[in-house]
Amino acid sequence: MFSMARFSTSSVIGLTQGYMLIFYTAVIGIEPIAVGSMFLISKILDGLYDPFIGAIVDKTHSRWGKMRPYMIFTAIPFGVLIILLFFPWKDMPYDGKIVYMYVTYILYTLLASLISVPLDGLPAVASPNGNERAKIISVSRVVGSAGEQVALVLYTVFVLFMPLKDAFMWMGIIIGAIAPVFLIMGAVFVKERIPPAAEENKFSDAVKYLFKNKQFLALILGNFLTFFRNLVSAMIVYIALYVYGNGSINLLLVIPGTLTSLLGMLYAPKLKRKFDAKPLFFGATVFHSAALILIFFAGYGVHWITMSVLLALAMAPVGILNVVPHLMTIDTLDYWEDKTGKRQEGIAFAIVSLRSNVSSAFKDYFMAWLLTLFLFATPLNTVSDHNPLQLDFTRRGLFYMFSIIPAVLNLLSLAPFSFYKLNEKRMAEIQASLKEKREKAGAKSD
Repeated sequence: MFSMARFSTSSVIGLTQGYMLIFYTAVIGIEPIAVGSMFLISKILDGLYDPFIGAIVDKTHSRWGKMRPYMIFTAIPFGVLIILLFFPWKDMPYDGKIVYMYVTYILYTLLASLISVPLDGLPAVASPNGNERAKIISVSRVVGSAGEQVALVLYTVFVLFMPLKDAFMWMGIIIGAIAPVFLIMGAVFVKERIPPAAEENKFSDAVKYLFKNKQFLALILGNFLTFFRNLVSAMIVYIALYVYGNGSINLLLVIPGTLTSLLGMLYAPKLKRKFDAKPLFFGATVFHSAALILIFFAGYGVHWITMSVLLALAMAPVGILNVVPHLMTIDTLDYWEDKTGKRQEGIAFAIVSLRSNVSSAFKDYFMAWLLTLFLFATPLNTVSDHNPLQLDFTRRGLFYMFSIIPAVLNLLSLAPFSFYKLNEKRMAEIQASLKEKREKAGAKSD
């Protein structure tokens, strides 16, 4: 049931992160750089209130626990807003489009944080056992990865039978309707088994935590720089439409990489038991960049079937990279609890959400800037409803955004991880210490 809650939020992420930029530019007709600026502003604003949401979550005491109430009561408004995001509002005046885009997207980021912070924190309180938590995270990430492809499947089917604006509208309606149902089901059926700390957290702790917990800080900084990697999946729809000139192969380009990424997610917990998290992250990152360089040298003139095979190779380590940092985050929570006696899941995962939003903002702005740099043409004059003509210079630029640019810049994420010190031996000592402390605390309360 927790995995289905993850499925619902991932389906929304797959829709907004995969198609929001092309919806705003190709359907609504807003300039890419204006959209990129909006993403940057709105997600930085989101980052400012994420720590406050985390502190509020940590202060929450209810019969449902501290995480689940936010998932239950925010789910339906969240679904409604998803529908409003993709409502076909292209006939508004240009200034009206800008206002509508800002208002609806900022509200979306607020509700998304109210859901993602407790959802990400729920595995940390669902079990005190590290192996059980690893399984929860691994399985839910696999199911979530399947959820991310819902928008892709809907898009591939709908563009064959209807105009692009109607395709996006129905994608928003379907995903906006199913997401709240699975969110509520997941929140109702999953129990919070680790009791909250006796000492309540203050709002100021949200800022202090990031800089005091050095292991967590190294993790967050490294994860922030992984936003370059996300260019690859965001560019697939552009590669299908404008490099290969065939939007219907979008799904065929994605499926092999999705399957190999799923395998990576499934095996990530097993690999983490054999290897320490840091070398595992390093190896997967280097492998991913090497595969993208191979794609670059293969060239964008290669047949799309060959491209899908190469993309499957490149995406295999991404499944590992999606799971291992989350496991490492929970390790930093155990490290902090052992060191200070405080267990601050709400604050920690609020900062994780902040990192995710700011990373996404930089990715979207960087992507919009590159689209402008490579003279990407919004569809003012089109061959069809969703296939505008592009310069050969633009097509090469789109391919660079898909391959060599993320391949090189993704390696920057390795630098902060060099300061991460929680290996398998250290975590075994920490968990043994925590078990003893919790048993003593339980005996005193009895």
